[in-house]
Formats: sequence, C-alpha cells, structure tokens
Amino acid sequence: MTTDGSVRAVASYSVRQDRSRRGRPAGGPEEVYGTVLGVAALLVVATLVAMASGKVPAVLALGSCLAVAGILQITPPAELFSGLSNSGVITVAGMLVIAKGVVQTGIIARLTWRLLAGVTTTTQAFLRLVAPTGVLSALMNTTPIVAMLIPAARELQQTRNVPARQLLLPMAHATTLAGSVTLIGTSSNLLIAGIAATAGINVSMLSFAPVALPVALVGVVVLAIAGPRLLTGRVPTITPVRDWRMEVEVASNANAIGRLLTDLGVERTQEYQIESIERRGRRLQPSEPIGAGDTLVYRATELGIVALWGSPRFGLSPQKLFVATAGPGNVEVLGDIEDDERVRLVAAQTSSPLRDALIIPGEPIYVAADSSDPLRRNEFLTLWQDAADRAPQPAKTAVALAILGAVIIAASFNLVAVSIAALTGALLMVITGVLTPRSAVRALDWNVLFILAGSIGLGAIVTTSGLAYVIADAVRALSSGNVVLVIVVLALTTALLTNIITNAAAASIITPVGIAIAAESGLDPVLVLALIGTCISFTFINPFAHQSNLMVMRPGGYSNATFVRFGIPLLIVVVVAAISVSYLLAR
Repeated sequence: MTTDGSVRAVASYSVRQDRSRRGRPAGGPEEVYGTVLGVAALLVVATLVAMASGKVPAVLALGSCLAVAGILQITPPAELFSGLSNSGVITVAGMLVIAKGVVQTGIIARLTWRLLAGVTTTTQAFLRLVAPTGVLSALMNTTPIVAMLIPAARELQQTRNVPARQLLLPMAHATTLAGSVTLIGTSSNLLIAGIAATAGINVSMLSFAPVALPVALVGVVVLAIAGPRLLTGRVPTITPVRDWRMEVEVASNANAIGRLLTDLGVERTQEYQIESIERRGRRLQPSEPIGAGDTLVYRATELGIVALWGSPRFGLSPQKLFVATAGPGNVEVLGDIEDDERVRLVAAQTSSPLRDALIIPGEPIYVAADSSDPLRRNEFLTLWQDAADRAPQPAKTAVALAILGAVIIAASFNLVAVSIAALTGALLMVITGVLTPRSAVRALDWNVLFILAGSIGLGAIVTTSGLAYVIADAVRALSSGNVVLVIVVLALTTALLTNIITNAAAASIITPVGIAIAAESGLDPVLVLALIGTCISFTFINPFAHQSNLMVMRPGGYSNATFVRFGIPLLIVVVVAAISVSYLLAR
C-alpha cells in the first residue's frame, strides 16, 4: 500500500498535473491548451523517431527538441534545462569518476583472472563471473566491468577453447539486469529518482530491489541456460603478427614478484607471448619466478601492448601510454629518446633491445610519459597520440574501495543525499591520489551526461504540456482501471520503448506517466517506479539501446539478428517475471 507521505506527494503532483491538463499553467483557453498539447506530442514523437533511426545523434535530437520547445514556449526554460542541475545527473557524473578510480587500481582485472582460473566451459565461466560482477554492477557503472570482461573472454577462447561468443552477450545482459537493482547501479534509475523528487516522491538506494532483484535472478537462470545453446558458432579469428618488442620492467612493489607468469595469466595469448626474462644482464627462461627489477621481454601486437600496459601485475609507474612517430634527422638509437627522463620507451618494431634499436624516421614507437608535454619538447619525436590511460596502481586499491564503500553506506542510510555522497567520493578519488585531476575529468562521459540532461528536459515537455496525463488517461482507459492490466501495459510499454530509443529518454517519458498512473489508480508510486526502472534495463533486442551491447558486438561477432534471436526469449521471460512480481507486491 501507499504510505501517507507518498499519498500526499502524489496528490500534490496530481493536482499540479490536473491544473496543467485543464488549461496550461499560464491559464490560457482550452483551445490554446489543445494546440500546445498537439505540438508537444508532435515534437516528442519526432525526437523519438530521430533517435530511433540511428541517423541522428541522441544529443543533437534532444538539443533540437529543447530548442524548439523553448522557442514555442511549450515549457519554461528553467524546466527545459533543469537536467543541468538535476541530482541524478550529478550523481552519474560522480559515480563515473568513482568507477574510474576503482578500475584504475586493477582490482577488477585481478578479480576476473582469479575467478576464471581453471575454467573449461562457457557455463562454468558464466556461473563464476555472474555473482561478483552482478554485485559490482549494482554498485558502479557497468561500462568498465564489461570492458574488463572482453579481454578476459578473448583470453579464454585463445588459451582454453572457451567460445567468447557464448559468454560476452550473456554477461553484458546480466550486468544490465544487476545494475537495475540499486539506485546507483544504472543512470536510468538515477534519472527516474531525479524526476520523482520533483513530484515529492523519495526513491532510496534499494527502492528498485523488490522488483529488480527477483527479475535479475530469473534472467540469470535464462542466460545461463540459453547462452551456450543459442549463441553457437565461433568468432572468426586471424592469427595476429606479433612483430613488436615490448620491454616491461617489474617494480619493487609489483604483486608479480616471486610468482610465475603462467600463474598470473600474462605469459601468452594471441596478442602477446613472453620471450625472455632479463635479470642483471642474464637471460632467464620464462618459467623462472619473477623478481624485482626484472625486465620482461614480449613479442606482441599493438593490442597486446595495450593489454600488457593495462595489467596490474607489474607495478608500472602511473604514466600514460602514447604511440609516437620518430622524426627526420641524423640516425640515432631509440635510447636517445630517454635522455629526457620523463619519457620512457615501451615498445618498437624491432628484434634488438629497445635502447639499441635505430630510430627510423616515420616509424611508430610506444612511449610512456606523465603527459604530452615532454613529447612535445623531445627532438626525436614529431607526432603522437594517446594509446592508453595511466597504468593501473594496485597500491591504491584499499583507498579506492574504501571511498566506494563510504559512498554506498552514506547513500544507503540516508546520511547525506546520494548526489552529495557521489560528488564527495569523486573528489576524494582525486585528493587521495587514486586519480589525477586530468584522469577524473576524462572519466566524465560528456555524451552520456548531456543525453541524461536533455532527457530530463524531454520529460519536462511531457509533464508541463499535459502529455503525461493524456498518456496516463489512455493507459487507464486501456486497462479499465484493472491493476493487473495497468502493470502489464506499463511493463510492455517501457520494455518496448527502451529497445527503440535510449534508456534515458525512455525513463524521461515513462516516469511522469507512471507517477500520474499511480495517482489515479492508487498504486504505490515507488512500486510503479521500480517496475519502470526494472523494465528499462531490458535492452536486449536493439544493440544500440545500451552501451554494453555495442561494446561486445564486435568481439563476440554478433549481428543485429543475433540480438533479436537471443533477446526475444529473454525479454519475454523477464517481462512476465516483472509483471508477476509487481502484481504480488501491489496486492
């Protein structure tokens, strides 16, 4: 049942909406309101069509929509651009920085490798990964988690013949489902909470869990069964040419010291292979335990160089990786580049030791530096570009996890607002040295943030124009006031919309409609929002509906048809589960 506070909040929201429905907030005549409503509906539909087409960037479509709505005075500017100060958008920004800090320690890569030790089948790999990655997905952005799973899946395929195709898509869908369980697990939940707050409805850390958690568990079972059966076939592989020499110096604080390369998972993949261990002028076999100060010599592809640079095993200094081009001039050796101690050689296309190899004008090399400034001043380099971010810093693992834990506790027990907790956590990642200020800024995905802010403006158009109430009336008429039918229509509409446009845009449209329906039907508004938040995570059919889908599409060799064929059975099962759980909770 609805709490007294929620009743008052929904009643207040209902009154505001009813005033809007009867004649626009400015109090104009009914004909004017009808015209505004029609223009608003046309504008929203045109925006959704543009976004669904894939031919217009979501940011451009949303920005154009807000501009037209402002020019036509459909919605006040303060509400159109309220997303720029919305607590949900601020929380997403903070959590992006926190997630970057956690990933920067290499803890996710280390955890993934340990979980996959000894795995021989796809089902075994999925079952070992799904619980820990599910917990992580509920606490931070899923993008870095999926990013870590991709090289791990490739390595399983290359070394143990476990098809990456059967693992990547189920894991991507599992992380999406798990992310919907908590408030901070997905940006759409934060967006829903931000919109709900304007209606006086409080959404807490676990408000989505009563619906989302059972549905996620059902979805995991389906994924475990269907993955190996429906995602048959292998990704075509081309044997790469490992023509780069990479030299990795093991630091005194590296966690690889005293251990074997085979135990650490950095001995051999398709992208790299250890050639030797060099210790104080002696050449050792790769089977020797690693010692501090050792230089590990690899033959690698360019992808292999980046993968090894991203390993947390070697204790590499916190520098960025650049691919640079040697400039014209007198023939010199690559070692001259390191005369500036702020530039360090990492890899080159040579069979000689890096410092002794000749500089060949126009040939690319990999170097490490704190920033591009030393490269700009180096007389032997002309062009360069970023190849990878700072090397992981395992020494900061405890600090990063403590910050993440503090943010979760503060938000869960309402010690401070979740936006303040996330912002403080992001600042602490920089203050404690887990991230540099530049790394923190780069962690902000401005495209995602602007889509979220624009989606809130789109939701404001739906609300202030009265369109939310028109849609709510249509849903109520379609369901004849029956609670079961209301839940069914909401679930199906949300699941369909989230597979057509972005989940943020779907949330901005459906959330005010759900609040209006809750006010009219007597349903608990928090339960309705939990149903919406859960169904918005069902981005299984359209690869462009969620970033995780796009990330695994190429590595897994998936096509649009693959997503449809694999996603429809899963979608049917989880929609039925969401409807069933919501009905039981509403009774």
